[in-house]
Amino acid sequence: MRLFEIHEQEWFPQFLRDEFVDELQMILDITNTYQPIAKLLRRRLQQCGANRVLDLCSGAGGPWPSLARDFENSGAQPPEVLLTDKYPRTRKLDNREAASARRIHFLSHSVDATQIPEHLDGFRTLFSSFHHLKPDEARRLLQDSVSRRRGIAIFEAPARRTLTLLSLLLIPIAAWLFVPFRRPFRWSRILWTYLIPVIPFVLFFDGLISCLRAYSPAELREMTKGLGAADYRWEIGEKSGGLLPLRITYLVGCPGSVFAQSGD
Repeated sequence: MRLFEIHEQEWFPQFLRDEFVDELQMILDITNTYQPIAKLLRRRLQQCGANRVLDLCSGAGGPWPSLARDFENSGAQPPEVLLTDKYPRTRKLDNREAASARRIHFLSHSVDATQIPEHLDGFRTLFSSFHHLKPDEARRLLQDSVSRRRGIAIFEAPARRTLTLLSLLLIPIAAWLFVPFRRPFRWSRILWTYLIPVIPFVLFFDGLISCLRAYSPAELREMTKGLGAADYRWEIGEKSGGLLPLRITYLVGCPGSVFAQSGD
């Protein structure tokens, strides 16, 4: 369903967008939403020979800070990650975030995922943002990845599933409960979460719209039909686990790769 999300509109103030992505980042950190796909991502990056990642539609960093720690805990070297966004975060990384993600860097200028500059190289990742693209835009991004011989991994937590939709009710509650403990402390969070609860509303509304816009595995299979050559392989599936009852839909493509069939 081609609906709109508030935070991606040009009229939505940048300072509120910063508050939105900051609280969304907090919820991702607390729930460890993308833990179920951490092992899969590590293996696919290794199989594709990728040590540099270009993350698109990054917001405040998405799951990469926690994924980088997961790489280290498993004994693997985290890739160098370049975070990009059409509306780049205006605040610098917090010291805590910088210490736990030394190989993660924000690009300060705007990068549109549908028009990636030639000089931005690396294995591409998108976390819960692919649904922002219309079907023709999404297919162009996939075709561009094939044409430039770039690996790409897309992971979507939003979905048109009953449990996922019900879990949206927990998002404003999580914001109200945990915002006072978010560091560094900022009075602006208190203002826009409690006194004028714009951010909890946008988190819920945009979360609902994201679910309605999300592509299903069947739609992703249809989208990738005819894309690429014989030596570019697509893998589509779902992974479950983590704190919330969510299944993460994934689409991974890589040139010259033969994916394992063991369900890892």
